[in-house]
Amino acid sequence: MPAMDSALACPQRNASARWDFADGRAVTVRAVQPEDLQLASEFVARGLTQQSRYQRFQTGLSALPPGMAAYLTDIDFRQHVALLAVAEQDGRPRQVGEARYVCDGDLPDQAEFALAVADDWQGQGLGGRLLRQLVHVARRHGVRRLYGDVLRTNQAMLALARAHGMRPERQGDARLARVALALDLPLPRPIHRPARA
Repeated sequence: MPAMDSALACPQRNASARWDFADGRAVTVRAVQPEDLQLASEFVARGLTQQSRYQRFQTGLSALPPGMAAYLTDIDFRQHVALLAVAEQDGRPRQVGEARYVCDGDLPDQAEFALAVADDWQGQGLGGRLLRQLVHVARRHGVRRLYGDVLRTNQAMLALARAHGMRPERQGDARLARVALALDLPLPRPIHRPARA
């Protein structure tokens, strides 16, 4: 399992790390910036299939509305933290993944997380690495519980959450499964599964 990147432990605007993958591809992982609005919009519109967009946003959007794009890229590095995975494609940057958390306003030591990986990068381990890094950052920022509401049909995300020690909790919405991780407990080693071809 790759070590956590200390440069990203408390993300700042200039922090970044390079992650290499077995298939020869690489990404730069860094904190999201307000100027990433175009990257985020292209990621949602072109990097995610309709099914992946639905699984991430739990709605049938085909493009990010301007207000949502601004919200996703204008983070404060305290209550709202987001990591972006960027790969070079045809000589230009392309967002291929993101992991974020937003602290609960009433319970600031609890945060809801979200994760998305471009369809052509799924199955390579990027989602797991982003999740582990996000957990590491959340711990450093004093978050004691990280949780997410996942569509029950999103079996890949539910499996990833389980492999990283997240436990199911009761949820009022029958379509959703809430998974949570107590961050004051040691992070279990993820179950190694070979990448899909």
